[in-house]
Amino acid sequence: MKIDQIIRTNRKTFGLEIKPDGQLIVRAPKTASDALIKSMVAKKANWIAKTRARLARQYPSLAAKTFSSGETFYYLGEKYPLRVTTRARPLLDLDGAFYLFKGAQDRAREIFIEWYREETRQITDDLIQNYAGQYRFKINQVRITSARTRWGSCSGKNNLNFTYRLAMAPFEVIDYVVVHELAHLKVRNHSKAFWNVVAEIKPDYEQNRKWLKKHGALL
Repeated sequence: MKIDQIIRTNRKTFGLEIKPDGQLIVRAPKTASDALIKSMVAKKANWIAKTRARLARQYPSLAAKTFSSGETFYYLGEKYPLRVTTRARPLLDLDGAFYLFKGAQDRAREIFIEWYREETRQITDDLIQNYAGQYRFKINQVRITSARTRWGSCSGKNNLNFTYRLAMAPFEVIDYVVVHELAHLKVRNHSKAFWNVVAEIKPDYEQNRKWLKKHGALL
């Protein structure tokens, strides 16, 4: 059975996570061998299969994109249809609908990712500059990643990372994720002190957090 990602930490037990798109994430102790992990996964094969089937029914829209006219894509929480066009420039544009140049259809996935990456960069940069000025945050670098399991992260060197998928979420949700990672510059854990920092900047953060838990898989 394919394992999509293995995350080794100081934990003592194993943990399995099935993402809405069927990916299998295994969380394991640092000392666990690949053979032991595969053995543990094999024993859970029935549970994994049942969970994947349930999620497939729950999230039917997560089927692989074909990038053909009529498919819908998210931007800032709204769905927009795709139109394949003979217009060559730009390769991808959003104007009431996404317009993709027909000659670039074979590269559509990469083109969409780059488009989302740039949108996420612009939005998060604007938010970070605004909050850094107001609350005196000191940021080193900001990177836009292809992370599938994290919306954002903050390193010990004050580097912030955000997945390009954020551009698909509503603006208020992006705002929350940025505030969340900025708050980690002051409090490195998820203690009450951390959430107090988040609430000070964004008092309504809880509803944005709930939105991600409920709808994040669609992105």
